Amino acid sequence: MVNPEDSASVPADPLQLVRQAWQDVLGIDEAPLETGFFEAGGNSMLLVMLSDELSDLTGRELEVAELFRHDTVRAQARLLDPSYEPEAPAPVAAAAGRGRLLGSARRGRADSGPERAEGPAAR
Repeated sequence: MVNPEDSASVPADPLQLVRQAWQDVLGIDEAPLETGFFEAGGNSMLLVMLSDELSDLTGRELEVAELFRHDTVRAQARLLDPSYEPEAPAPVAAAAGRGRLLGSARRGRADSGPERAEGPAAR
């Protein structure tokens, strides 16, 4: 863990600060900027540890839920930056994708209904 009182070891750049915290918590050499925390090898316990690490480094209490919603190094750096403004979510793309999945599942059930029927009731 980086000592917050040692200013030489704490990068002033939020991106570098978050990247270093990820590397420490995940035990990796290079933290990816756009990969989600869990995809990079994290788990819920490590996310709690990351929250503690970033809170120690910044002096700001960070909720685990905030880090969960902002799950990449770049998004967490923006979260820490004083000029941070939340990104607008893209509900249209997400909803469209979910609709396609639900539509295929519904079509699959509707299409397979008669094929599943067996026994005297099917005749």
